[in-house]
Formats: sequence, C-alpha cells, structure tokens
Amino acid sequence: MVWQLDFGHRSIMKSIQLSFLLLTAIFSSSHQLSKPEDPTYTAAVVEHSQPVGDSPRTRTTSASESFQKIIREVGDVDIIVFPEHIINSQATATFVPHESQNITPCYQTDYELFLIELSCSARANQLYVVINVVEKELCAHGAGSDTYNPCPSTGVRYFNTNVVFDRRGRIVSRYRKSHLWRHEYVSTSVLRSPDISIFRTDFGVTFGHFICFDMMFYDPAVKLVKEHKITDIVYPTYWFSELPFLGAVQLQEGWAFGNDVNVLAADASKPDGRTSGSGIYAGRGGRLVAEIFEQPTTKLLIAEVPKRERGQLAPTFTPLFTPQRKTQRLTGLATYRDNNVDIFESELLDEDFLSFERQLCHGSFCCTFSIERKVTSAAENEVPSSGAKSYRYRIGVYWGNETTVIGVDRTEQATCALFACTDVRLASCGYIYPENEEVINTHHFTKLSISGNFPAAPRGRRLIMPSTLNALFLPVSVADYEWIESPEAANNVDKPILVDLKLEKPQNDLLTFAIWANYYTEIPSTHNLDHMQPNGTQTSPSTSSSSTVSVFRILCVLSCLISVL
Repeated sequence: MVWQLDFGHRSIMKSIQLSFLLLTAIFSSSHQLSKPEDPTYTAAVVEHSQPVGDSPRTRTTSASESFQKIIREVGDVDIIVFPEHIINSQATATFVPHESQNITPCYQTDYELFLIELSCSARANQLYVVINVVEKELCAHGAGSDTYNPCPSTGVRYFNTNVVFDRRGRIVSRYRKSHLWRHEYVSTSVLRSPDISIFRTDFGVTFGHFICFDMMFYDPAVKLVKEHKITDIVYPTYWFSELPFLGAVQLQEGWAFGNDVNVLAADASKPDGRTSGSGIYAGRGGRLVAEIFEQPTTKLLIAEVPKRERGQLAPTFTPLFTPQRKTQRLTGLATYRDNNVDIFESELLDEDFLSFERQLCHGSFCCTFSIERKVTSAAENEVPSSGAKSYRYRIGVYWGNETTVIGVDRTEQATCALFACTDVRLASCGYIYPENEEVINTHHFTKLSISGNFPAAPRGRRLIMPSTLNALFLPVSVADYEWIESPEAANNVDKPILVDLKLEKPQNDLLTFAIWANYYTEIPSTHNLDHMQPNGTQTSPSTSSSSTVSVFRILCVLSCLISVL
C-alpha cells in the first residue's frame, strides 16, 4: 500500500500498489507497527521545501516545527527520513554524540534545541527518525577527528551529518558525509576514513546510510551493499539533477535497481535550484512511490516496503499503452547538462526514422542498437501550431575516465545510450524544451533494444544500472522493460558482462534510455583546495592554524641566529 500526504492541500491519497502484500502487523503496547517476522515494514520519506525566516535561528526553528508536525501526523510508520540541508546551518550547528555514547537528547539536553525536540518527537511517536544536520566538533590542541582539512583558527570544524533516532529518541547511528559538493569543501570537514554507518531496528531490518553525492562513489555507498551485505538504504539528499543520465528519481531508482536493494530517498525541494525528487524503491521491483516537483513542495510519501529476506518484489503492472501526440511534461525543474556527452561517439538519427539498426563503438567498447517507431496520428480536432517542436534523438557510446559527475569529481564510465536533443547539434543534447514551447510526439517507440559488453572491473568496483527518463522526469517503469545480465554482474565484477536493455511496452516521450556503468575511478579530485593538493604541505589534521604560525616564527628565529653566526 502507498500513501501520499500533501501538506499544502491537507489531502490524503491512498492507492493499492502492492496488492499481494498485506499489512499483518499487530499493534503492541510499544506501538511497534512491524515485527521481525512480518513480510514488510512501513517507511516514509519527506520532500521538504526550504524553511522561511529572516535569520538562521528562525529558519531552524521553523524547520524543526515543521518536522515535528509531520512526525505527529504521519501515523503508523516504522521509519521516517528527512532531506539534507533543511533543518540548520553553521549558525545553528549542534554537537552530535556518537551512537556508542548511548545518548538520548530528549533528556540529555547538551545539544541544540532542535536536536532535543526531534529526539522527544521520535520518542513520543515511537518511530525511527532520520535527519540531516550541520554538526560541529571542537578540534583545537589536537582534539577531534582525523580529517583532511586542518582545524580552523576558530577551533571548531563542521560536518554534514545524518542522525538516526530510535523509537525511544536515542541516537543509534551517526554518519558524516564523505563526498562533498563543490562549495561545501570550503567550510565542511571530511574524514580521512569514511564512516560505515549501520543501524539495526526492532522490526528486523538493518539499514546503512549515506548522503547525496556519496551515491556516486564506491566508499561508503556500494561498500555497504557489497561488503557489509546491507539490503536497505536510508538516503537524505539535496540532489542537483543533470540530464540526460542523472535526474534525481532517475538516479535513485537506477542505483536501487543496479544494487538490488531497498532505498528510502528524501530530497529537498527547490526546483528552480535544480533540486527535487524523492521516493521509496524496492530494488529490481522498481519504485513503490516517487515524485518530482516543479514548485517548492513539502510532501510525505509512504509505502510498505518488502523485507528482502522474504524474496524479491515483482514489478507492478502499468496501464495499457496509448499513442499520444501530446503528453504532460515537467518543465519547472532547472537542470544541469552532462558535458560528458560531448566526447561520446554519437550519431544523430533521422528526424522521421521508423527503423534503425547500428553497432557503434568508442574505441574497443561497442554497443548495439535496434530501434523501431511508428507515426503517432493526431487526435480528432487536434491542430498543433505551425511552430510545434519535436525532440531529435542521438545514440551515444563511451568508455573511459575523461568524464566527471556534474563537473565536481572525476569518473570512469561506460555508457550505451539513446538520448533526446532539441536540435541537430550535439550541444543541444541534455536540454529540454521550455514551458512556452509546444511539444508534440510525432512518433512513438514500439521497439528499443540496447546491448553492450561491459568491461571487467579489475579493481572489483563496478555498478551497471538502467538510466531511463520520460518527459515527466520519471524513469520508465521496470515493468515496461527487460534487463538481462550475462553473467550476473554483481557476482562477476572481474568478468565482462553482456547487458541487454529492451522495451517491453511502447513509449511516447522518452528523454533517455540507457545502460550506464560507474567504474569508480581512483583518480583523486582535489577541488582546488590547498590541503588536498598531492604535492602541497599537509598540515596535521589535528593541528590548528595558530600552531602553524608558531612553527613559522620559530623557524624565522633559527634562521636569524644562523645568519648572525
């Protein structure tokens, strides 16, 4: 079952999506909704808009009050996840105890008020609560954690941190973000050894968690799955969508599918800043619920999530296909463009093509494409304007390490893709038509098959996943395509894998249909930071800037004495 609560309209929509899974939990005196023996647990994720206020303190207060209200009204769920970068800033940073300290801020009140309030809220409503905060830590005189960046002159460093409360309001897990986003590196610290953060629940599910950009790296995200055998992931994020391969829901669903794990993803909501898209995903069973928005939105998404030891969820059937020349489009979400496509080996397809077969190679890496379309007839009385637009399509192939993720970190990728462009130029690919343009689907896809023999991963690090997208910025339903790996990719990282991706149901308005693989390069990115330069002088992570000045003065005195002698 899936529920969606829209706090803007105070409406509740309830729909059946997992018809063969019934909620069998019995309420106990501890108000525990799910038990270890139950086949499902109930999860909630919150897409949340930016809080309003004229100061950091008032914004934090506003966000905390909103979070508490949502927790009070969520009803019977086992776990709720809130997004990244919403509740506080460095001006209202809080200390966060490690889970080993067994701290319950609700009565051990040595923390920022919002942390105390949310601990009490988790306890009062008896559910697991996951929030993302700006954490502070004292680091002067050798105190604190082992980080890449030196201790600031203030003696206080900051982390981007997940905090997990159990049903009693106790902090049971803490995770500090390992892979930051551009400007975050200026003022946020990173541990030299990434956290591996895992917590166990009373309903029999063990979760791992990480934050936003961490999803693009092996450590800790994939390490949790491959090395620690975690099947359920908690994922607060503030994702910046990038076309054609890394839209928010597109990535979340693809990553969950590629790793075959459950993912609870809560995104912030600032569509004009490229941020929106939250959901709950059941591995290769696809999304249980997911939405992406054009306006800032605070919305709760709830789903019954199958416990993985009970078997894999079968994909949900989708409605019968109907050819449509005009389909609903999402245009209010700003996006980045993936500049990597400029170095793909690519080929523009004819504007009115009906059938296309090709093998296209980038060096020794080759992909095979087989595509068929039919003309979509206009509906009765439909008269499109003379300036109506239609997307052009290219196929593209790439394998190498001259790529980045959203221009932030170096990557090694292998890709076989069909993607949309707004005109004949490669430079137009990765953009969509704006809202003021009339767009029609002159054709619909009836057959689309892509295959590639993806190279072995000698370092043992590779993730191959589907990357699909329609005009609503949602992936093609997993029930509408077939995915075949030979041999199985997860257990054969040291071998080449033949992957076939085929449409099972026609589609009207594809933006992307691709096989996308991340080989997790070991080439470092230093982000133009002095302390991360490989040949620069590394200050000890526990040494303050004042200590550095003292050493410099001593050296100057010694130099003067030597010159006198």
